[in-house]
Amino acid sequence: MDRITSMEIFVRAVELGSFSAVADERDISAQMVGKHVRGLESNLGTKLLDKSTRFQSVTAAGEQYYQRCLTILAELKAAEEDIYRNTNEPRGKLKLCTGVNFGIKVLAPNLARFMQLYPKLEIDLVVDNKLPDIKKEGFEIIFRDKIDGYENLIAHRLQSYEMVVCASPEYLALHGTPSHPSELCHHQCLQSGTHYLNHNWSFFDGKQHIKPEVSSRLTINSGQAMMAAAMEGVGITMQPIFQVREALKEGRLVPLLSDYRLPEVDLYMLYLPTLRNTARLTLLKEYLQQQLNPNT
Repeated sequence: MDRITSMEIFVRAVELGSFSAVADERDISAQMVGKHVRGLESNLGTKLLDKSTRFQSVTAAGEQYYQRCLTILAELKAAEEDIYRNTNEPRGKLKLCTGVNFGIKVLAPNLARFMQLYPKLEIDLVVDNKLPDIKKEGFEIIFRDKIDGYENLIAHRLQSYEMVVCASPEYLALHGTPSHPSELCHHQCLQSGTHYLNHNWSFFDGKQHIKPEVSSRLTINSGQAMMAAAMEGVGITMQPIFQVREALKEGRLVPLLSDYRLPEVDLYMLYLPTLRNTARLTLLKEYLQQQLNPNT
């Protein structure tokens, strides 16, 4: 039985917490997963996993071996990457996760163009506003506007983007146009039930920060859905500029309170340390940096 394959299967068994989950991921039987793990245990002469009918736990030896396996598998990938880099044929697979707004409006189109440059690369992109479980879901790179809670990942700031407060002409005709942030308390300011989308309604007038009380009868967990609701005249929305640029140009949304500055939002590319210095990561990072910051 191939030792490297057994190591890969053991690592995923630790991360996913069950043989059946690994079996589903790799399209093999749970019995075969167990065979790989038992083969490692037999060679090592010690138990790596304690299994019962309800749960699976990692032994002290198993945790130590798991960390070593991560290093070995990362070194193996790095060795392969060196060959790919030397032959100018970067290849391999990357599993990415990002929020829905950024994923649809920005990342997916850029990834499509990036893959045309490197036809031997494979990318699995998941767009979801829920915070991902890096280990269980197997993500190698995530894109987020915060780095808190991801201390085990390397963070690279890709860009800062502008936030815009806006509403439809129909809403403003019915409810009036606020001229000062404090007036927002008299308006419907669309809110998100998702922490990831709750941006700070804080305005700066050059001297002080103004934080108005905002509320809404409608909460939505999708930025795109929130923008669609705003265009129907239900309320005022705060959106990243990349999300509303076209609607602003077409007049379907009108920018508000332009004399006041909103905090910019940093976008981070967070990735596993094992990806560092790989051709796949380096090329993608450089490409996105150039595309998202064309004037730098």
